[in-house]
Amino acid sequence: MNHLPTFNDAMQGSSGYQLWESSLAEQCGAFHPEPPISQGIESFQGAICPAHAAAGARIATNSSHIHRNVKDIKRDGHDFFYLVHQVSGSAVMDHCGVQSVLAPGDLVLLDSARPSDFYFSGLSEQISLLIPRHKLEDGRQDARLLLNQKIAASTRIAAVAGFITQQFFDREEPGQDLDAVMQALLSVIRPSLSLQPKDTAQTYHENVQRAVFEKARRCIDDRLADFELTPDMIASELGTSKRTLHRLFAQHGLSIGKYILERRLDRCAAAFEREADMQKISAVAFAWGFNDVSHFSRAFKARFGVSPKGFRSQHAGPHH
Repeated sequence: MNHLPTFNDAMQGSSGYQLWESSLAEQCGAFHPEPPISQGIESFQGAICPAHAAAGARIATNSSHIHRNVKDIKRDGHDFFYLVHQVSGSAVMDHCGVQSVLAPGDLVLLDSARPSDFYFSGLSEQISLLIPRHKLEDGRQDARLLLNQKIAASTRIAAVAGFITQQFFDREEPGQDLDAVMQALLSVIRPSLSLQPKDTAQTYHENVQRAVFEKARRCIDDRLADFELTPDMIASELGTSKRTLHRLFAQHGLSIGKYILERRLDRCAAAFEREADMQKISAVAFAWGFNDVSHFSRAFKARFGVSPKGFRSQHAGPHH
């Protein structure tokens, strides 16, 4: 897809990318977007339309990855929920140790006080509404909200909620009735997102497992540059057994070794895309925990379909 079907003010290329990034921060808080992987920053397309009389925006982008980490959370101090409605394209939301794959019409609730990773393939368009915490929580300590649990487009609730989210963008004038529209939206989605007290005991073990899995992933990301990163080291830091760790990753269709390898390869690819100088390929590999350049080259080509040298050549811009 080469166009933005619902936006008039498209932002393109490297200058458009910078403007889009600052607009995203202004409307939704601190995030780190990454330009398209396959063709580089000059192929960037994006647009942002602020919501009427509400916090949030309608966002289009062909960025490959947008993330929000602990430092971002501390820096902007925002404390609210994001209600994300996938309008077109697809996205993978990685949040609270859970991955949700969103297709058009799906909705999901995220917490601004927790790290998030958004992965996109091609052009994607979403509505992201910022909902103050007190408006969605009912005040009971024994009731919880289900985060990153998809409300599928095939359900009546998603159809109604999706229609309501559009109302924050479809009018020229905000109107005084949008407060009532927001209340209607919350009334529609709350039953699908509320974990009632009677369900808490059934899901406690699952919630603990998700928390450990998320912590393990953060631990890995923090230590990717360490040659000696092993499952034993991760398990020791988390205070769990290696067997439990392997089982947690297996439940998500992953192996720890493959996860570490792919995260390192992704970091190397990102380095090749943004390097202003022609840093040696071996230096990039060593910087991200590889101690065998031949193994790195084979693994890189298996993941990206091209050698590290070929990948960097494809993404080398005029500044090289």
